[in-house]
Amino acid sequence: MGSFPDEKSTKAEMHARLTTDAKSSKSSRTRTSKPLLAILTLLSLAGAAFYLYRNGVPFHQTPTLSPSWNDESERPVPKILGPELPAPVEPFEPLQRYSLDYGKVACWQDGGVWIKELTPVEMSSLGIDRFRDTARALEQADEDAFCTRLRMRGASFWQLPPRWPEHVNWCDAMDDCVKPTKKVSLEVGFPTSGGVWMLDTSRGWEGLYPQSLGLRNALTMDERCEVIKDLGGRFCEDIQACPEMAALLRP
Repeated sequence: MGSFPDEKSTKAEMHARLTTDAKSSKSSRTRTSKPLLAILTLLSLAGAAFYLYRNGVPFHQTPTLSPSWNDESERPVPKILGPELPAPVEPFEPLQRYSLDYGKVACWQDGGVWIKELTPVEMSSLGIDRFRDTARALEQADEDAFCTRLRMRGASFWQLPPRWPEHVNWCDAMDDCVKPTKKVSLEVGFPTSGGVWMLDTSRGWEGLYPQSLGLRNALTMDERCEVIKDLGGRFCEDIQACPEMAALLRP
């Protein structure tokens, strides 16, 4: 009978010890889980932030204004959509009666332009300064008078505005890209004794080179006429009676 209370007491002590160990273990797990939870939370937030960054979500950026806005100036006016206007056409040669850059002589008449590349002797006979640019005449009557003289030097005519070739809408010099409306192939010289020497070049310069270079080397109009004669040119005593010249006298 004396062992029963002892056995009962022993069981009570074991129950108490187990309860205490359980509480202690639970408390220990609680203390351990809190730092671990915090670490996992931070890792999750870091992972989410990295994902958003890699996928281009601009949560980390601030709107960037254009330089014209940053200086507190007026913001640009929005472009209003409408029909596209043609781009402005840049000016093309010839632009003056003569320019050193272009190197040819021109005059404007009847909605077009007459153009001829002249030798120094020819330019001198027309009163053109070979060393300075020369503007066209302000009065059309004066321009017409000059055109009459330039036509008699064998100038060709281009109608304006020019008809550009296919796939071409601008050239630095119009006569480099557009064929003349009226082509003249004639070299002319006016001797001091009167009349006119003419050389037809409509078939080209084949067979005339290098003697034809004498046209540029002539220092006087009489020398030019001698070169034309040597190249097989024809002389007309009366300009009005020459069919070739008659066509040059009229626009």
